[in-house]
Amino acid sequence: MRLSLSKDTQEYILTRRELWLIFGKMNSHLYRAILMKKMKDAGLDSTAQFMVFFLFGVIKNQGRVSRALDALEPEDKARSWFTPVKGFVDTHVTQYVSDVPRSKKFPAVNIPSCNPGLDILVYALITHPNERTIYEASQRPTFSQLALDLPMQDYAKEGYRVFWDVIVKGSRNPDGANLEPPQFREDYYDNSRADQYHLVDMQLREVPPKDLKVGYTMEDIVAYFLSIDPNSEYDPSVAKLDKEMNPVQT
Repeated sequence: MRLSLSKDTQEYILTRRELWLIFGKMNSHLYRAILMKKMKDAGLDSTAQFMVFFLFGVIKNQGRVSRALDALEPEDKARSWFTPVKGFVDTHVTQYVSDVPRSKKFPAVNIPSCNPGLDILVYALITHPNERTIYEASQRPTFSQLALDLPMQDYAKEGYRVFWDVIVKGSRNPDGANLEPPQFREDYYDNSRADQYHLVDMQLREVPPKDLKVGYTMEDIVAYFLSIDPNSEYDPSVAKLDKEMNPVQT
């Protein structure tokens, strides 16, 4: 029997290019493309799109984000982004990847990893300047997705391990019986470290490492944290970041 490529099949293939781009090969870049398309199709403007990333950087849980939005004060709900973001969270986001084939929604757990540089910015924005630490930032899985130098990547790996083996307290996924328990996995970490994302500043512009071939050093990361909201109440005498970089010798 000879192969056949009918006009109907040709048209089907050519009109589904977006599907073939991601068919069987998901990574953070493709997840981001899907999320951005969903937000665009939902009519979210650039501010509302940022707020989706921001909110799921604060709480990586669809139900909790939705309930927290409901609990906001009237003046918060009067913001232009509130109604479209609330609608998007409720109708286009699900919690777990395993639910995606059924719901056709976007998994909340993958929103921060779609844009690691932005997720680290969210950490800096919501953490008081005196409370920011590289140690705490390293426990965000997105930290290992940055273009880090070798010593910082070793540091990131330990933070990644702490997140999965200590911070994560199991899963409430209803499909959990058919899934592996959440835990540190070397192959997942290897996928993260291969991403090599850049940090982003307050204008959402990329901030590349000083040496692109080497990657972000500890000094680069510290300088980045200090650049976020530089006029805020950072006090070196009590700042955890300063103490982390300059431990008291005994």
